[in-house]
Amino acid sequence: MMHDANQQFNEQEDLLDLNRVMHAFGINEWKNLGPSDAANTAGLSLIVEIEGQRCLLRERPEGLAEEDLSHRYAFQSYLQHVGIPIPPFILTPQGEPVVTIGDDAFELQHWTSGEWFSTADPRSLDWVGFAGTMLGRIHRASSEYNGPIHRWPAEVHIGSLVQSCLNLARARADQSEIQAIAMALANWVDQWEAVLPGAMMSIGTGKGLPEFHIHGDYHALNLRFGSFGVTSVIGLEASRWEKRIFEVANGLFHFSALSWLAGSGETRPLVKRGLEPERARRFLQAYAEVCPPVPGEATLLVDALMLVAPIAIINGPLETLFYEQEEPDSTLIEEMLDRLAWASSLPAWLVRVRRSLSDMWV
Repeated sequence: MMHDANQQFNEQEDLLDLNRVMHAFGINEWKNLGPSDAANTAGLSLIVEIEGQRCLLRERPEGLAEEDLSHRYAFQSYLQHVGIPIPPFILTPQGEPVVTIGDDAFELQHWTSGEWFSTADPRSLDWVGFAGTMLGRIHRASSEYNGPIHRWPAEVHIGSLVQSCLNLARARADQSEIQAIAMALANWVDQWEAVLPGAMMSIGTGKGLPEFHIHGDYHALNLRFGSFGVTSVIGLEASRWEKRIFEVANGLFHFSALSWLAGSGETRPLVKRGLEPERARRFLQAYAEVCPPVPGEATLLVDALMLVAPIAIINGPLETLFYEQEEPDSTLIEEMLDRLAWASSLPAWLVRVRRSLSDMWV
């Protein structure tokens, strides 16, 4: 065994026999390099070295209740086969991509190569284009995937998800002891609830919108970058059958509306109002070179943004308000109010630029 005798295990590791996990993958010699710095990884997540190569050992992310998780591996295997740079899983001697010990399931995956996305990086505008190109490649490949269709239940479709987010925001506004925050949150919900019915109706009446398996969580934390493109794609745990326009809108929002720090899940609005135009253009034009819209699809892009943006906002710029136990302190209140003002102005801004955004996706 190649373990450093002084290697310190955290409490989570102490509860597990990691040797047993690695042996189940058919690996007897390995080195524990410590916890990974992945910002979007919950549970056990370790960097290990196997025969000189780095790998990631982690608890398998949970899926929906009673979800058939075999879809993840079949779909990712297909994408790898057609050239999408998804780090491969290490299989057990029985050919399985997961090891189950008791109630815990583990994956062992080759390390993700490349650099974290950072909005402040001088190359980030090029990287936005790379992200658009890679999403186009994934979608083009997915449109030809012949595996079984994997759907999410109706209660977690996009319309239900966004309404749940707004209900959560309404409840948070009612609970807040800071009047300015409560009023701003309530106003934000009002602005989005006013536009959602029309957006859902427009998408629902759209004809021939392409549907296939999407990545499901396409944003900066799940990509790595190099000089000539995206070097690694990860985070496909939410892959499912869906209208592709929702993922185009989601990717567009994450790469042109939010500011990212390398390796951090904390985001803030990139500009004072709306989306940053040049980044939006780069993303959409790069995507369109690989996957142009079908007739009438581009005109629905703003409607799709109306549906995906509240979800991204709650899990991004406003997450402190929803996932922290304490109210924001005085130093953060003004910043939260600025973010809420930006979020509340988005529906009207999107209505004004509807044609401009649809013209970018050609």
